[in-house]
Formats: sequence, structure tokens, C-alpha cells
Amino acid sequence: MAAHIRFSKLSVLVAALISSSVFASNSPLTSEDMAIIEQGRELAEKARQMEELPVWAKNKNLDQSQVEARQFFQQLQESDPTLKAMAERQAEKSVYTGHSTLIFASYSLGKEGLKDVLDTASGEDDVVVVFRGIPDGMSIGDGIKAVQKLAEQMDPVPNVVINSVLFQKHNVTSVPTIVVLEEETKPGHDPKELAKVTGLSTLEWIRKEVDAGESGDFGVRGPAVEIAEQDFIERAKAQLAGIDWEEKKDQAVKRFWHNQQFNERPRAPRYRERLLDPSIYLSKDISTAEGVVFARKGEVINPLCAHGEECKPGTRQFTQAVIIFDPLDKKQMELLTELVPKVQQERGVQRVTYIATQFERDSGWDSYKHVTDTVDAPVYLLTPDVVNRFQVEYTPTVITAQGNNFLVREFDVKEAVE
Repeated sequence: MAAHIRFSKLSVLVAALISSSVFASNSPLTSEDMAIIEQGRELAEKARQMEELPVWAKNKNLDQSQVEARQFFQQLQESDPTLKAMAERQAEKSVYTGHSTLIFASYSLGKEGLKDVLDTASGEDDVVVVFRGIPDGMSIGDGIKAVQKLAEQMDPVPNVVINSVLFQKHNVTSVPTIVVLEEETKPGHDPKELAKVTGLSTLEWIRKEVDAGESGDFGVRGPAVEIAEQDFIERAKAQLAGIDWEEKKDQAVKRFWHNQQFNERPRAPRYRERLLDPSIYLSKDISTAEGVVFARKGEVINPLCAHGEECKPGTRQFTQAVIIFDPLDKKQMELLTELVPKVQQERGVQRVTYIATQFERDSGWDSYKHVTDTVDAPVYLLTPDVVNRFQVEYTPTVITAQGNNFLVREFDVKEAVE
């Protein structure tokens, strides 16, 4: 695990201790279904006709959940033994920073001792000062800033890293310690230790020995002190061990439902049905994948293929019934138990898609689970995209295909149930 200061730039490989939630959702409409309306909307607006289609029922907040999912994986790398081992092996491959001389230091050297070490490394591009960790009593962030501040006092700014792995590899137990590495290293292999000395803050003596052909551990050649900082990795492990992951997950779940934007609709005042004509005006020619033009610019075409018809190129059948409802309205839920079996028997309906306008924020996932258990199917959240495309005004609303049109029906709950 390394933190590198290179000409006033500091970077640290630190575990991300960020709470997160994971919520995966598929679109409630198939790619074929999406193509119908998306094609109509795009062409009607004289925009892009044949581009990739968006996911209709995808809520914007799910994008944040995907980000948090990645953060959650980073979190697992520090808590799951297998993932952790993989991460550590990967880190080992890049533990060295490309410098030929390492000067191991610690805050235990005191202000003057640290100044001597940093002054030695200042202006030496191939030299790096290595700290094992950060001072006790400091947060990881504050500790990194403190190390950076030390380095910035020099001109030019020396190279500085926080790398506890290097302390382990070179068996450094007291500071200052200087390690000179072999310059020629086989590709894919770590550089070998050429010379090592403890108790010296300057490079003249060890460089003279190396230039004379000497190598190995020269032992202690001056005053040395114990290392004050805890191993950076061990400290990170201890912090991770003290985190209540269940609490973090609970917070993430609550945040997810708190951030949800519901698109509520009033209860339908009466039964009403409308036909939506998906016909579109073409602003340019449309071709098949083979390049055959099947619709010319200026034509008006209907991308919806009626059930029982042979679909022409560029047209598709709408084979589902979309039911948009308010699950918090008990009478609407009662109506669904009567309505769904009838809708399933209608011509051309192969499956039913449920879209809810809202859920209970306080109970969150419990509310969602209760609704999905009630309808025995996945339930999706109503999005502005679906509202606009189907002109959804009230609930419950059932959307199916009728001939070459969409049939939008709004049901009066009072008449149907009472």
C-alpha cells in the first residue's frame, strides 16, 4: 500500500470506507417494445432514428446505486479474504516506485532529523523517502496531508511515499535506514537490495561503498531510533474491523428510498379509454441492416404491427399489457386482483408488466417486497419517460395494443370495486 509525493503531488492507495447499496433493475419493457416508442419519439422530433435505445423504466437514482456498487466492491476487497488476497497480490506487483535509493524515515526522528532526511532527498530524482504509516492520533487523511506538508517545505520537493510493504520487504525496524537497489532488474521482477545501512541520513558514505564494489547490509553506522508510526496496512485493517457493516448497509438502504423521486398520479375519476397513434413523420430514409431502404423521407409510417399481421420491416408487435398503479391505494390493489386475470386473456397479451407510482418511504424495501409478493411479479417504478410517452394521467392505467394503436384505459376504482 503506497502513497507517493512527486513534485508536490500526493497519491495514496487507501481502502474506500464508503457505505453503499446495490440495487439492480431490468427494464420492464423488452428491447422490441422499447424500439416501437423510441423510434416514434426520435423520428417525431426529427432527431436520431437508429441510435441505441434508453431503458424506459430506469430511475435516475439507480445510476448512483451503480456507483455505490463499485464502491461496495472496493469495500469487500478489504473484508472478504479472497478478494483481499487478490488485491494485495496486485499491490505487491507495483510496490516499488522506480527509485534506485530508499531512505526509510519516521516522525520519531524529530523535526531536525526529518529535515535532514528530506533535505538529502531533495533534488535527487532517484531517491524516495519512505514512511511506514501516519502519526498516532491523526486520521488517515490528516496524516497524509502532514507528510505532504513536510515534503513541500523543501525546494525542490523530494519524493515521499507511505509504503509499509517496503519496510517489511527490507526488514527495516529502525530509522534512518538507507537501501540502495540494483539498477538492472529483470522485467516483471522486483529490484534486488544491493546495499543497506542504518543510522545515516546522508548518501555520501553508502554511495562511496557501492562505487567501491561493496554490497550487503552494513549494519548500524550512526544513531537510530524506533519507528513511531503503526504499519499503514495494519492500521487500515484495524479501522475496517471496527466498522459496523450492517449499519452501513442499513444507512445505504434508507438513503436509497429517501432519494427516490416518485411520479405519483391521482386516482382515475371515471373509466376512460384513449387510442394513441404511434405514426411518425420520417425526416430521413430508414434502411434495414442490409442497407435496403424500406421507408422514405417525408413518409408517415406506423411502427406498430397489429396482432395477426405480417410485420413489415421497421414495425413490431407490442405483446404486453402495462399496468400502472398506486400500490398504496388499497382499492386499486383490490381492483388489480379482478383486472389482471381478464387482461391476461386479451388478444395479443403475452405478459403483464407492473409499474408502481410510489412505495412507502419509511418501510422502503419491505414495502417493495410486499407489493411484489402481492402481484407475484417484479414491480418497476414509474418514470417521467413512460409518463410522457403514454400520456399517463391517472391510475390505475392499462396500456395494450389495439390494431395499429396503443389502447390506454383508465379504470374507475369506485365503480369497479364498490
